[in-house]
Amino acid sequence: MEQRVIYIAGFRQHAGKTITSLGLIASLLRYFKPEEIGYIKPVGQELFTLPDGRKIDKDAKIIQKFCLPDLDMDHVSPVKIASGVTKSFLSAPDRQKITNEYIAAIRESMATMKEKKIIIAEGTGHPGVGSIVGLSNADVCKLLNARIVYLAGGGLGKSLDMLTTDLSFFATKGAQVKGIIFNKLIPEKIESMKQLLTEKLLNEMYRDFKDPLNIFGFLPEIKYLNKPSMRLVMRKFKSAVYVGEPENPAWERPCNQVKIITLPHKLFKPEEHLNPHDIVIINAASQRRLTKILKFNDQMEDKLCGIVLTCSSVSKCIPAGIRLLRKHNIPAVYVNADTAKADTIINKCIENTKIQPYDSIKIRNIIDLFTDHFEIEKFMKAYDITPEGDK
Repeated sequence: MEQRVIYIAGFRQHAGKTITSLGLIASLLRYFKPEEIGYIKPVGQELFTLPDGRKIDKDAKIIQKFCLPDLDMDHVSPVKIASGVTKSFLSAPDRQKITNEYIAAIRESMATMKEKKIIIAEGTGHPGVGSIVGLSNADVCKLLNARIVYLAGGGLGKSLDMLTTDLSFFATKGAQVKGIIFNKLIPEKIESMKQLLTEKLLNEMYRDFKDPLNIFGFLPEIKYLNKPSMRLVMRKFKSAVYVGEPENPAWERPCNQVKIITLPHKLFKPEEHLNPHDIVIINAASQRRLTKILKFNDQMEDKLCGIVLTCSSVSKCIPAGIRLLRKHNIPAVYVNADTAKADTIINKCIENTKIQPYDSIKIRNIIDLFTDHFEIEKFMKAYDITPEGDK
């Protein structure tokens, strides 16, 4: 079998490209050995620092941990567009030279995977991201001689509007789209979408590609998948002091909403204000309200996500409540911040949450999602992917 390069593109940031890379590789591992599958994030933006100081794209760390343990971290992130790179590029006297260096780095990384049968190349952001340095998703796809799997958003009108814009962009650039996945769908609307969004319709609307478009799946949204855990929230605060063990699975549970508790002790009724998976923000001096929250959480079958205790000085706040929190075994963080600042930090985290290398609960949900809703055999047929022994 000749090497196949599949490029994962999406309608925007957080479309689900890492989720799809992970789910697709996990599905392919039912047919291929890990050493037969490669992965590359040609252009990366969010970097992860390894213990030895090397910087790689964070998504590559997730793929290594859960799918491809022998992933070559030296070549998985050839182009890193971190903060300041765009300004530096535009100020450079010879921009084409920089673009050529980026292209050479990508080719060098691909050369290390020449023995792989399948390479999953994960795109970045919306289709045009990277254009400023000559490496839009379409440009990189053509460079890799890949075929695109495009992730469309939920909803009939929204999906078709974005498909019209993005597929036209890929067609203009000469990048080939092979198939589409409709992602993050409301479960109750999937059947009606299947009836209306057919391959026949898509191929009538979008005729600019060499091969016909395939639909590889209608994936329902996973509850809380885009929500942060207390482990992630804790890292967003400087000088935070946590109570408990962040490696404990309880710290990985995704949150629901942020609830700020300011009511007087006598008026505060946890059963009326709190729900499972909530993150509670409370002043560290509010011992009676904290006690009510902890007792309520003990009675809940589906627990709170955690508690953020605000104070002007963490060292002064800790002794008062730390023993109480340890008794009730709930993720808790003391932070040097007032309520308003803590709320802003957490909500910013909620608005920009991506899968983390330690999110094992979410990873299991993603793999199950692709097992149940992704048509792997149809995908392999479309890409002419044939495992050894099946010829």
